[in-house]
Amino acid sequence: MSIAIAELPGPFAARRVIEFEGPYLPPEILLPDAQPDAFLATNAAQDSRFYERATNKVVMANHAILIVTPRSKILVDTCIGNDKHRPRNPHWHMRTGPFLDDLKSIIALTEIDYVLCTHLHGDHVGWNTHLKDGRWVPTFPRAKYLLGKTEVAFWKKAIASDPDANHGSWVDSIQPIFDAGQAIVVDDDYELEPGVRLVPAPGHTPGNVMIRLEHGGAISYVIGDTMHHPVQIERPEWSSKFCWDSSLSTLARRSLLETIADTGAWILPAHFPTPTALRIESHAHGFKSCG
Repeated sequence: MSIAIAELPGPFAARRVIEFEGPYLPPEILLPDAQPDAFLATNAAQDSRFYERATNKVVMANHAILIVTPRSKILVDTCIGNDKHRPRNPHWHMRTGPFLDDLKSIIALTEIDYVLCTHLHGDHVGWNTHLKDGRWVPTFPRAKYLLGKTEVAFWKKAIASDPDANHGSWVDSIQPIFDAGQAIVVDDDYELEPGVRLVPAPGHTPGNVMIRLEHGGAISYVIGDTMHHPVQIERPEWSSKFCWDSSLSTLARRSLLETIADTGAWILPAHFPTPTALRIESHAHGFKSCG
């Protein structure tokens, strides 16, 4: 499914292509500090779009975000992918789904100019590649795959000691991009084109980045996993169990919220369910979201 999202500044447009959306994990599993009483006291817990009370599961999504600029078509974060061997995570293991057909319904794969991964976890790199004649090959034949240098260095070191690190996703979803000559390692604050720049946001992973879109003073951020769930707008100190450094992750969220609150800027996270894109307002006790 493809859905248009947000009124981005100026000439930018965004669509999300959904791989999965629905109840996913109990809140205290996703966010270890979100113990039941504390979680149920939040506004997010009262919103059926974000929390399914009957199953005690937060509602989440996996989606890619297609950003269209006057110069480029940029696909941000490529989800889990089909046919990926992920036995440690049953949600990811050997998936078969219509994501690629849904994407092709709005854009030809050859039209993608850039693939940009905010970080290199397995659920953000999966459709970098697909199986062809028993081999993993780049899904987007013309695209340059932009990878932040801090993130690449971290995972290269990790797989040197454990090739199965990160669910083995380097082997099937990253290395084939390098082998094809389509990977470009960039600075964590790289400017892709006027108005499109990476912003370092370490914490979820060492090289986690966001994408800042600016036109005429209006700004939006594609934030990857800097936040996982809307409840973190209210409780930015709640880091996910998947975060490499929870203190840095909290710092990144607080910094983002303080920067954009009351400015009209949009955030487009990687796992927020519909409506996905939100604005942030400040109030006496911190921050809240608005559509």
